[in-house]
Amino acid sequence: MNGASEQSIREAERQLFAAEGVAVEESFLDLTTVGLRVRVLSHGSGPPLVLLHGVSLNAAVWVPLFTALRGHRLLAVDLPGHGLSDPVNYRRGHVRDHAHQLLEDVFDALGLERVNVVGHSLGGMFALWHAARDGGRIARLVAVGDPAVALPGTRVRMPLSLLTVRGLGPAVLRSPAPRFVHRRLLAQGFGRAEVAAAPTELLEALRRSSRRPSNARTVASLMHAIDGFRLPRPESVLSTAELAAIQTPTMFIWGTDDPYLSPDRAQPAIKSMRAATLHELSAGHGPWLVHRRRTAELIEAHLGRDALEPLAGRQAG
Repeated sequence: MNGASEQSIREAERQLFAAEGVAVEESFLDLTTVGLRVRVLSHGSGPPLVLLHGVSLNAAVWVPLFTALRGHRLLAVDLPGHGLSDPVNYRRGHVRDHAHQLLEDVFDALGLERVNVVGHSLGGMFALWHAARDGGRIARLVAVGDPAVALPGTRVRMPLSLLTVRGLGPAVLRSPAPRFVHRRLLAQGFGRAEVAAAPTELLEALRRSSRRPSNARTVASLMHAIDGFRLPRPESVLSTAELAAIQTPTMFIWGTDDPYLSPDRAQPAIKSMRAATLHELSAGHGPWLVHRRRTAELIEAHLGRDALEPLAGRQAG
């Protein structure tokens, strides 16, 4: 199969929803300012909670958390060029502005003046960028895993390094690969424990989504725009002044074996924020796949807290 069709992606997701026993609704948002159509997977009822996934993943990656995180209307967004959302050709020097307007448009289209957000990796970076520029609309933020290259000290590692090379990224993403090869690459970039714990149906849904031609082109352009081969572009990293200016209460849920930035090296940046806490879990880059219930408990505690004290040291997860 050369690439993946929308039908094949949806079929893999239907199998995932059935295996996890969750009812998921699909809808699309027309974003007027950025001129894109993005997909949302919704589950549950209660106060809205927007979930933003990481690079080369899609909204379905949150489904394992749907069964543990109750009492919320979960709104998992396919970021542009991921899942079944419209593609984007990202350009260096313009990604932060685009990400800010993207979230503004998503919140507007959902009718949310203020909302809590959970972001993984790229999604966490987009949310932190937004909070640093104008955090008024994100009431509380949970960043799961290293938020891409938003914090100082992050390294770009294999296999993501390959995606930063112009012309090579789409070929890598779209090249036919057996399922075991995809699992091996995912384990390298995401974590062995995460891949071992993830439902087989989820891994297949992610594999098909990543091979959609427009998604491959988007991810490749994004990686080239925000990263060099080993280090992030300077404009991608939040400065100490920007971090100190973030007023949004933020919780970081970090895997002790995150391959891109360790909790120890992340702590100085997190301490510079006014209202941030750090929780470590024994995992790699996707702690909620390894620790569903504990991740949900931490998120619920953060969203339900009336006040948040600044980080006074690491807290065991």
